[in-house]
Amino acid sequence: MLLVYRHPVKAFIPLLPIALIVGWSGGAMYLLDIKYTPLTATLGALIIGIGTEFTILIMERFYEERRKGRNSREAIMITNRKTGKAILASAFTTIGGFSALLISDFVILSNFGLMTLINISLALFSSIAVMPAILIILDRFVKIRHVGENELPVK
Repeated sequence: MLLVYRHPVKAFIPLLPIALIVGWSGGAMYLLDIKYTPLTATLGALIIGIGTEFTILIMERFYEERRKGRNSREAIMITNRKTGKAILASAFTTIGGFSALLISDFVILSNFGLMTLINISLALFSSIAVMPAILIILDRFVKIRHVGENELPVK
């Protein structure tokens, strides 16, 4: 991320909500009395991949709106309104696919399906609710070059 963004704060922002999900996932497993298995242990990597995609989409749209001259609050409202729909559709599609594992007679596979559903739901929550707060708080550390009316956005 640091190589792509060349800015330490922008490289760190998408990962912070994902770190929270990994902790919340362990708490959910504890509360549901689900044991760690080789299959549930892979969920960390899976959720990092899916959750990072969601948070990067939110962050990129947010900074696109900021480059247009919008303040942080306006930018995040537009971001959630426009990009939030795509993230919801993606999350619900993934939830629908993995929900088939819930009816498995094999307990390990059923638990994997349940934890995947929980983790995708947490990734969705983290992207839509937690990520905007992080973006607004850390926005002061990222310099934005506003785009003039006749200029193309610079990434």
